[in-house]
Amino acid sequence: MQRTVLLLVVVLAAGAGLVSVGAAQSGAGLPPGGFDQMDVSPDDVLIEVDLEPDGDAVWETQYRIRLASDDERQAFEELRADVESNPDAYITRFGDRMRTTATAAENATGREMNVTNVTVTAERRELPQSYGVLTYRFEWSNFAAVEDDRLLVGDAIDALFLDESTSLIVSWDDGYRLGEASPSPTETRDDAVVWEGPVDFTEGEPRVTVEPEGLAAGPLPLVALGVLAAAVVAAIGYRRRPWRALDAGGTTAEATEADAAGGAEGAVDGDGTIDAGATAAASGSDAGDGEPGSDAEEDADGTAPPVDEDLLSNEEQVIRLVEANGGRMKQKRVAEELDWTAAKTSQVVTGLRDEGDLDGFRLGRENVLSLPEYDAAGEGDAAGDTDEDDE
Repeated sequence: MQRTVLLLVVVLAAGAGLVSVGAAQSGAGLPPGGFDQMDVSPDDVLIEVDLEPDGDAVWETQYRIRLASDDERQAFEELRADVESNPDAYITRFGDRMRTTATAAENATGREMNVTNVTVTAERRELPQSYGVLTYRFEWSNFAAVEDDRLLVGDAIDALFLDESTSLIVSWDDGYRLGEASPSPTETRDDAVVWEGPVDFTEGEPRVTVEPEGLAAGPLPLVALGVLAAAVVAAIGYRRRPWRALDAGGTTAEATEADAAGGAEGAVDGDGTIDAGATAAASGSDAGDGEPGSDAEEDADGTAPPVDEDLLSNEEQVIRLVEANGGRMKQKRVAEELDWTAAKTSQVVTGLRDEGDLDGFRLGRENVLSLPEYDAAGEGDAAGDTDEDDE
């Protein structure tokens, strides 16, 4: 029985000039004399990518077959003997395929890349069952982008596909930490993230950001900036105190603070009575608890004041954007509208979906987001997305 084995195979997307990496092909990546010619197929495939600070990466791809019968043990022993007697036959074919992949990734990313120092080994391991393991190891230069000492991983293997028997591990050196990963990994370790197949990464995935542990240190780290922003928001909210309630007769009102007195200017008539229109506006302000950007806070003409987008959280920005687009839009458009990376967008959206604040479904290779209360009945089938970017 022959099984599909993963190798990173490059497919140029027609007309778009994009690169899709990871198409699985029957027997792909197996050098002459490999498993496919020995009537032995791998039980699982492990791809390990070890990042280096300069953006280079050491790759190791393991094809593992459980040796549960005498025939399987005999077949693997013949394979191991062939590898040891003629390793160049294996190295050349595998290296050529990987260099083709790196060349396509170089064209897509603009970074000069190369695959060097390809090696191959075949050995038996106890894991704890007995396995035969065919291992290819090589170095991929400029695999990750380097930006402000951060390592940005994934654009070289965009839209990678992992079948059900394949796992991908991305690891990093001591002194680094995980910034963000998209989509959510199957497992997150102190020095690595793991995805276990089947995983069909969409455009812009997988993405991993790794940063030095002391990157945020300094006179005004990001945490301090966050505290400062919170203090500013609190100060603005304090200055928008609600009105003092009317007395029993409903004929007088005073601002409890000098700040509110300025807002009440023009609301109190010369004889000390409250203007009815101003009272309504004040009541609307009170209902909104005086918070900036509250929907309940309205101007005298009944229209809501503009919201300062800088005071909205990432989650609030996504929800407001989806609401403004009728309750449904593509995740790709969210990233474009907010000028975010695909990785950041995916992370924020995943959190919203986990909290039940946002729903989503797949439309081909696209993720479509919708509000929980969104009803597509009046707009036709929701799967038939009619957004402008379909054109």
